[in-house]
Amino acid sequence: FFFGLFCRSMDQYYNAPYIDPLYATAPVATPPVMEAYMPSYSTFPAPMPASSSAPMSGFPPPPPFMDMMHYPVGFEPTNRQLMDAILDLKSRLAGDENKEEQNKWLQLARDCFIEFLATGMFILAALSVPILGAAGTAAGIRTIGVSFGFGFTITILVAVASRFSGAHLNPAVTWGLFLAQRIGALRLLYIPCQMVGAITGAAILYGIVHDLDTTTYPEVPFLAVNRVMPGFSRGEALGYEIIFTCLLLTVVLAVTHGKAQFGRASMAPFHIGYAVFIAHMVMVPVDNCSINPARSFGPAVIANYWSDQWIFWVGPLTGATVAGLFNGVLWKLFHGKPVKPAKLLE
Repeated sequence: FFFGLFCRSMDQYYNAPYIDPLYATAPVATPPVMEAYMPSYSTFPAPMPASSSAPMSGFPPPPPFMDMMHYPVGFEPTNRQLMDAILDLKSRLAGDENKEEQNKWLQLARDCFIEFLATGMFILAALSVPILGAAGTAAGIRTIGVSFGFGFTITILVAVASRFSGAHLNPAVTWGLFLAQRIGALRLLYIPCQMVGAITGAAILYGIVHDLDTTTYPEVPFLAVNRVMPGFSRGEALGYEIIFTCLLLTVVLAVTHGKAQFGRASMAPFHIGYAVFIAHMVMVPVDNCSINPARSFGPAVIANYWSDQWIFWVGPLTGATVAGLFNGVLWKLFHGKPVKPAKLLE
């Protein structure tokens, strides 16, 4: 209906006297540039009667920029012709939707690769700090240096990769965002990509440092793998992992929300980096601070060190579960309605 109205208005426009808004003071002939796109109406056959249901025939092909624009003034298309135009438009729109669906799958594949690449870079850069940069320093200085190293690395990678995949770099973050219905189910494919990326980053790091003197660099054989330190129990390490992963997910959910006044795109990486920094300041003396199963799994595979590995899966995933579900409860409490679920490919 609106398409028909538009075509009739264009007919009236092209057949109205043309006035140059800058120079002309009286109506003048239609400009040559318009005549070039207007077929000669004298060559058109008489319009078909309104009762005819036969398809259009005998008309010249439409110009490339718009269908039906060249019809003579007074031409009234039949219902059949209007239906043909509507069906053609629907088929074109369906083609656009199919193309958009294909683009979404390509985008998912790209985002999975970015998660793999960014997680590998995170493991390679961040673990270099406790292995190389903080080697031989006092315990307190080492804790501060490692905390800054992990916090800054996360800040930079989130700032770079967030415009593509969202920069999860952490299976616990992906799981928490899924439970909070911020991402679709297919985004859980990030998790195996993150695990493979962590193994790759740890393998590259080991290839760089494996020949170093272990007396000067005592973390080389372990690749700074997560393990419960002397003086702390498994229960304490598990509790810390749950609490600080929950804190990290709470920050991520807060600063990445569309209505967050303090979580704009330019500042969100810094807030997330602060959370990672605080967690490491507290937890490095406890278990080298995981809050990220990929960070624990990659070095453990290369160093073949599996002691207490379950803590660094159960703790972060439990904390992420609590934060993700609690986010839905808070949303319903303050907004009076449940969170709108994310689509499969979102």
